[in-house]
Amino acid sequence: MDSSETYGNVQDHYAGIARRTAVEDHTGDYQEKVATAFGYKLEDLWSLPGSANLGVGCGNPLAIANVQKGETVIDLGCGGGIDVLLAANKVGPEGKAVGVDMTTDMLDLARRNAEKAGASNVSFVEAPITSIPLASSAADCIISNCVLNLVLQVDKPIVFREMFRLLKPGGRIAITDILARKPFPNEIRKNLSLYVGCIAGASEVRDYERFLRDAGFEGKLTDILRRTTRDLNVYREAFQAEQSDKSGGSRSQAPACSCCSTGSCCSAQTGESQGWAQSIPNLDFNEWAGSFQVYAIKPN
Repeated sequence: MDSSETYGNVQDHYAGIARRTAVEDHTGDYQEKVATAFGYKLEDLWSLPGSANLGVGCGNPLAIANVQKGETVIDLGCGGGIDVLLAANKVGPEGKAVGVDMTTDMLDLARRNAEKAGASNVSFVEAPITSIPLASSAADCIISNCVLNLVLQVDKPIVFREMFRLLKPGGRIAITDILARKPFPNEIRKNLSLYVGCIAGASEVRDYERFLRDAGFEGKLTDILRRTTRDLNVYREAFQAEQSDKSGGSRSQAPACSCCSTGSCCSAQTGESQGWAQSIPNLDFNEWAGSFQVYAIKPN
């Protein structure tokens, strides 16, 4: 599978989540369970439109971002808008929050949520995060939540260089992402269900450190990456809901973030990959990967 096909499957998966959420115009208990498991406060979630929290994150980047009034914050892979809207509240009317996403349906949903929230200091850009049409040195802070793992390994250094370009001198990145705890076997790396579900595309810690260093970020790299104690197995509920839906059971509110939103990418797999897809309900995600917080600074 080439890169365009891989990214196409990622877009299709998250476009399906966005369209389903737009129809329902709200999310449910599952999304709240995931968000609170990964560090969001209920009062912050309740301050947003109901369809902003899609339950597809792996942390809370704003918890480590130290966003201040008047700053410009860019959210890479903004999805339905949860983080970019929370950032907009923090920077206030004198600041700016910019959401970047490559999926049209997600941006449509995020724009509707921004309108519902009355967030006049929010704007959105449709673009891949490897090439963002914004001016250099535009941001005080760049945030991202469980998105960089969806970028192919060969393209990840490009994303880190793009973040470095967009930041003002002294600016910072605050990222939450899934990283591999040990090398994945090919059966995981090549499993499309696990790829769009944010597991199979995860980089190892040493690779992330290299991406940061090569892009020019400073800091004691062994201290930049901090593994959280969050339980990735919370995602299993999504897969189980998807399987129930396919077998004719009642649909839950889970967005199937650990498997495909349609049967297409699951059915495209063969042999050992199918076996891994079938084993997802019993797979201990915590054995293979973890939720990490990444904070780094662009030198002055």
